[in-house]
Amino acid sequence: MILFLLSIVTTIIFIPENALAWGPLTHMYLGNEIFSLLPALTPAVASLIKRYREDFLYGNLMADSILGKKFLPETRNTHSWDVGLELLEAVSTRQERAFVYGYLAHLAADTVAHGRLVEGSRYAGHTISELKSDSLVGRRYWLMAIMISKRVQRRNDRFLEKTLRSPFFSVKTNKNLFKGMVYLSFLTPQRMNGFLDRNSQLTWIPSSKRIKNLHKKSLERMVDIIEKGECSRVLRYDPVAQSRDGIFTSIIREINEGRSWKR
Repeated sequence: MILFLLSIVTTIIFIPENALAWGPLTHMYLGNEIFSLLPALTPAVASLIKRYREDFLYGNLMADSILGKKFLPETRNTHSWDVGLELLEAVSTRQERAFVYGYLAHLAADTVAHGRLVEGSRYAGHTISELKSDSLVGRRYWLMAIMISKRVQRRNDRFLEKTLRSPFFSVKTNKNLFKGMVYLSFLTPQRMNGFLDRNSQLTWIPSSKRIKNLHKKSLERMVDIIEKGECSRVLRYDPVAQSRDGIFTSIIREINEGRSWKR
């Protein structure tokens, strides 16, 4: 119950940051769709992802696990290519590699969401667009997310704790809070996308057709980063939402920049 309530509070506090990308159900949907695109990957990469399917899907979720990312220096932002590629260099097992492929795929998908889905919208529009996308893909992906085995979660959580940095809570606490938020995503109204499509006054909300097209573009970029890694053209696009920082954000980031990287 405490975790549930704390998850609600942190969702409200960090909603401007978290609402600038695809939601957890959409990321699970996109990650799952990659398995129908395995012929586009080299046999070795396709075999790895297929063998460690849950590790890959878990990586697609956990790239959003650190709350308050915008308060970190740009090179330490856990939603940046710098950190994603650093994780790729740090892998020591095949399971970890599959997990990081999922992590990078998440970032690639968000370059589309940040660049096209929310362009010119206010935070309310960002939030509704994210919820609409989650509503569009359906709740079965919520079930898929919470059914990832504890063994897979634990081994990849340990891997993340060695690398990621958090501006406020411990990395472990962040992950627990984020998982609570994933559970809350079940509350996304199933009929939300249909209602929004029928409401002609909400012209600033993308249509279901546009969201599906952006899903397709996201998958193209996900395949590219998984296959090409550091040579991917997707690295030209920023997975971090760009927004005007207030003075509080700037101060906290400067404090974090002055800290030692060692924990």
